[in-house]
Amino acid sequence: MIELISPVQNAVVCLQTEEQKGFFADEPKRAEMDGSFTFAWYDLQKGGDDRSLPLPVSFRWQDSDGKEPQGDERYWLLVSENADLSDALLYAAAVPACEVYNLKVGTKYFWCVQRNGKRSEIASFRTEMTLPRCIRLAGISNVRDMGGWKVEGGRIRQGLAYRGGEFELHMHLTEESMTELVRLGLRTEIDMRGEARHNVDFTTPQLIGVKRAYIPGIPYTEVFLPEEKPAIENSFRVLVDPTNYPVYFHCWGGADRAGTFAFLIGALLGMRLEDLIDDYEFTSLSIWGIRSRNYTEFRKFLDMFLALPGDGMHEKCVAFLKTHTDLTDGQIQAIYDNLVEKDG
Repeated sequence: MIELISPVQNAVVCLQTEEQKGFFADEPKRAEMDGSFTFAWYDLQKGGDDRSLPLPVSFRWQDSDGKEPQGDERYWLLVSENADLSDALLYAAAVPACEVYNLKVGTKYFWCVQRNGKRSEIASFRTEMTLPRCIRLAGISNVRDMGGWKVEGGRIRQGLAYRGGEFELHMHLTEESMTELVRLGLRTEIDMRGEARHNVDFTTPQLIGVKRAYIPGIPYTEVFLPEEKPAIENSFRVLVDPTNYPVYFHCWGGADRAGTFAFLIGALLGMRLEDLIDDYEFTSLSIWGIRSRNYTEFRKFLDMFLALPGDGMHEKCVAFLKTHTDLTDGQIQAIYDNLVEKDG
């Protein structure tokens, strides 16, 4: 008989570290931070440990026969959002324990363990709605899901739009992280790096069937330049087609070019300004240095964005897209419908 130990029935599990929770608690301090940084977005330097990684859910169980698996024998952990364990995530374990990363936040899960035809009872737990939903990809820093954030009338859907660091050059996908990308169902990569034009081997994502959209861009106020119109339009066009999801968009560190694109996507979907700023500044926990609302280039970008016509972030971003792209009203609405789950 296999007996489940943890998470205990109806447990609530937090996927954020204490440092990540403290980051949001220090919002008044962040608001007063000096913004005179010296980093160059086109030549980033690594700066210490990666503190952007989430906590796992730690599963434990015991097997009454007392024998650990031998040879190719394994325990199989099934984790599902459905009570009947349909569409379950499947993990192999050689011992009666397993750490699972990248579950959704604010979500009820059901789980069980089986081995040699024996299956435990099914238990359930819930993950806390702690945002952002950080993602662990071995070898890659600053990865998170844009989903979960509250918008007017609903929330951004989890598991559809991911932002983060690059897969080659300065960081590299491992076999483990490739397996995780398959588990996440990634379909499309938006590569915003101009420096990737001539010196990158792009075979790694292709090995797992990921389409690549190479759309070099530049961050902050440069997105308002007429010559950036094709890059902005082509990036958003990827989001119009529902068959492109899940999407992973990145530059070098997922901080500036990807950070600006993430801000625009979040604004279009109706995120609060305060949440958009928090998400931008969260990059400070990655290996790519501090990002602050008071950083001169971000401040200039924000002032230009807030000067756009419209009563809220959504209306302002629609005005931006109508001016800086040729996207139709229907295409802009399609992006919103793809990514926002309405209440009720």
